[in-house]
Amino acid sequence: MPKKEDVLIKEITDRFSESYDADNEENEEMLDDLRFTKGDQWPSSLKAEREADGRPCLVINKLPTFVDQVTGDIRQNTPQIIVKPVDSQADPDTAEVITGLLRNIQMQSQADIAYDTAIESSVICGKGAFRIVTEYCDDDVFEQEIKIRRIKNPLCIYWDPASQEWDRSDARYCFVTEMVSREEFKKRYPKATLKDAAGGKDKNIYWSHDKSIRVAEYLVKKPIVKTLYLLRNPLTGEQYVKEQPEEGMEIIRQREVETNKVMSYKTNGTEILEEGEFPSKYIPVVMVYGKELTIEGVTYYRGVVRHAKDAQRLYNYSRSTGAELISLVPKSPYLVTMKMIGSYQKIWDKAHKKNFPYLPFNVDLDLPSFPKRAEPVSSNPGIQTEILIADQELHDTTGLQLASLGKKSNEKSGRAIIARQKEGDIANFAYFDNLARALHYAGKILLDIVPKIYDTERVVRLLNEDGTEKFAVLNASFIDRKTGKRAMYDLTVGKYDVIISIGPSYGTQREEAAQGMLAFLQTLPQQAALIADQVVESMDWPGAQKIAKRLRKALPPGLVDEPDAAPTPPPPPDMDMQDHEIKMKQEQATLEGIELDNKKKIMEMQRMEAEFALKSIQQQKANKNK
Repeated sequence: MPKKEDVLIKEITDRFSESYDADNEENEEMLDDLRFTKGDQWPSSLKAEREADGRPCLVINKLPTFVDQVTGDIRQNTPQIIVKPVDSQADPDTAEVITGLLRNIQMQSQADIAYDTAIESSVICGKGAFRIVTEYCDDDVFEQEIKIRRIKNPLCIYWDPASQEWDRSDARYCFVTEMVSREEFKKRYPKATLKDAAGGKDKNIYWSHDKSIRVAEYLVKKPIVKTLYLLRNPLTGEQYVKEQPEEGMEIIRQREVETNKVMSYKTNGTEILEEGEFPSKYIPVVMVYGKELTIEGVTYYRGVVRHAKDAQRLYNYSRSTGAELISLVPKSPYLVTMKMIGSYQKIWDKAHKKNFPYLPFNVDLDLPSFPKRAEPVSSNPGIQTEILIADQELHDTTGLQLASLGKKSNEKSGRAIIARQKEGDIANFAYFDNLARALHYAGKILLDIVPKIYDTERVVRLLNEDGTEKFAVLNASFIDRKTGKRAMYDLTVGKYDVIISIGPSYGTQREEAAQGMLAFLQTLPQQAALIADQVVESMDWPGAQKIAKRLRKALPPGLVDEPDAAPTPPPPPDMDMQDHEIKMKQEQATLEGIELDNKKKIMEMQRMEAEFALKSIQQQKANKNK
């Protein structure tokens, strides 16, 4: 009977060959898109032929400008992940906490770099990617945190060819590969062998060569069966679903559910180098695709560059030909006979390279004249027309006209310019929309991971939309300072879903709000003093907030926002003043009692927070002593 590891290695190599063959043709085309954008735009055979003849092979690379325009628009309007409650067990406040937690995870991971790398690759060649990982918070703790990492080369990812969903959520497996130098491989895996492993139908039939070894991470879904428990709190009557029964809770119902877990194996094709389990039912690789086209069951992806390559080649060729003709103008050939050159041929052969003070020649009696230059080569109107046509075809194939690039075109009115810019945005909106889809899938993965990683009592930092931060206690009861009631953010209770907010960033919204309010003040200048504090508060220059506070103090009392307070009811008409004063004192005593009770609750919460911090310090010391 074969060993378990041998069976797994065979499964990995067979599936890798299957995935590689399915993607190889398209990956070759994507690789050509990337190289073409870099500047490799002449066919090698034609370039060698022209260079041998000393003819120019100009590359006037216009494609990066179109790519930068599309990616720049997306960077200014990156979609945001927002969490919303789904069922009755989910809590809106907890959803807000999870949203702030996800913002903090993205900020700490510098996820914008991962998103930008993925979208730029998808705009160029039609495919980009990033991944979600878990790491220990520090070297001396057991708590983990979630990170979002970029994938520089999306062509190193190979998916299950049978998957049909756009986000690959139905894929059974995925490979993330890298070529590692043999020296680096020995450092990472000192006990591993350097034996080559055949790759089946893979064009590179070996998993390694003289300098490098391919290391593949095999992410695969393994089916499992788990039990769900419907529990009820006998004190409150509250019901919720858990995967494990809890002490003191009544089990109402239970059922078995078929799901899967994701296993990770790193291999060099002959042995398993590392293995582990990822805490989610989703494969944590997120694809950002370009535009999609399916033909006879085969799906193709492309970016802005794919259809613009021929126009760019024609532009390069026309410009090279035009430059070649212009460079020949001062080197018009001489019209001579062989008798005129005679014994002076060596001098005449160098006449186009050197400026001789004179050129001797023999008299030819059959042509009683002297050597003359031919008419100089003038510019070719046909070449100039081809250059203009090729330039326009670049705009047509990318969908970005001159107005979209901020250049002057034939539009005269502002409305016409905006309309042309809008057409360019619509033509390439698919790339922006596909990033939003990718972030929606990333949000689902994060929602699935968060309760499993943040499963202990801990204080976490949350990030607000405006960039400010606050802290929250997870998985432990506390006193809410606003309500004075005991609350707890339990991330394992209730169902939550992800929505994607599409629009300008918070900073851009502030700028637009400030501009809008300034425009409003121009129409109603007499009302400027009444909203001046709001206008200044929306601006970002130093001292704006202090000035806004000063302006607010100058407002009439009725315009200043005051905290909500319960109004004092007027005395009944049949109640004399003495009874009214007694009632007022009673109400005041009641309010003082409520305020005292709130102070006690706040002190109790502070005490609990201090105890929690002390326990954390003691736990860390205990871990260090171990």
